[in-house]
Amino acid sequence: MNNPEIKKKKNLLFETGRKLALTGTTFGFPTLAYARYVEPNWLDVSHQTVPVDALEGIGQGIKGFKAAFFSDLHLPDKGPASDTLWLAVERALLERPDLALLGGDMFDHGKYNPVMADMVRVLTGAGIPVWGVLGNHDYFGRRGEYLRIMKNLEEVGLKWLVNRAEPFEYRGAQIWLAGIDDFVKGEPDVAETARQIPPGVRPLILLSHNPATIKTLPPDFAHVMLCGHTHGGQINPALPPLNRKLNWVKFRPGSHHYSEFVLGWYTYNGIRLYVGRGLGMSGLKMRFNARPELVMLKFE
Repeated sequence: MNNPEIKKKKNLLFETGRKLALTGTTFGFPTLAYARYVEPNWLDVSHQTVPVDALEGIGQGIKGFKAAFFSDLHLPDKGPASDTLWLAVERALLERPDLALLGGDMFDHGKYNPVMADMVRVLTGAGIPVWGVLGNHDYFGRRGEYLRIMKNLEEVGLKWLVNRAEPFEYRGAQIWLAGIDDFVKGEPDVAETARQIPPGVRPLILLSHNPATIKTLPPDFAHVMLCGHTHGGQINPALPPLNRKLNWVKFRPGSHHYSEFVLGWYTYNGIRLYVGRGLGMSGLKMRFNARPELVMLKFE
């Protein structure tokens, strides 16, 4: 018998066992405890800056513009969000960003959790506009579940950038934001997004869940691109800064986990790309050398 479901479960069990064995054998019980109970709760508020002077066609009026970037929350289908996620919201409120951006994979396996709406309400209630895109996990639910996700979050104030471009006013200056649908499970449409942008204009910020999307973009399509998806590897035997180069995510071609853009800053075809480590976890509920990250992006 060759039941694909059984085969899938066996592969999952094998992969889980392999990772546990690798981590346990190499580092022992104290490290397993650290990866399970300490690092997932050790939020990194990562301040990233982009010099305005280096951005062609962008005026000095946007100096001081700040955006909070949340990605890969992986909320469970029921129950509360983790303390780490609420701490990230609290820290974002203290930072007073001009907008908040959601980089996809808000839900684990595409199962809606109303906690996400609560988080959006907190941000918008504080006067912080919220924009977002979907990730591959957001499409994993029942047929059409992603439409419910979009509708429910739109009703509490989230604006979607799924193959869309929109202007944003900042101190009298017009900033363009854009987003591309998920590279793996969505229907990314770069051409449709480009049609919504005025001639000669480059979006200041482009959102897309999977950093592989950058290879489908024309050169100089946007100034800055924000992505998640990789979790920075989530479990990295290699210590920083080697966890960027010797990262298992880079050595899984053919897998939807694969990415040559793992974490941090890259430049590709004239686009500055930042890949965040995200806030939640998928698969093994552990993090090692990949602390959960709230990205605070500032133009100065």
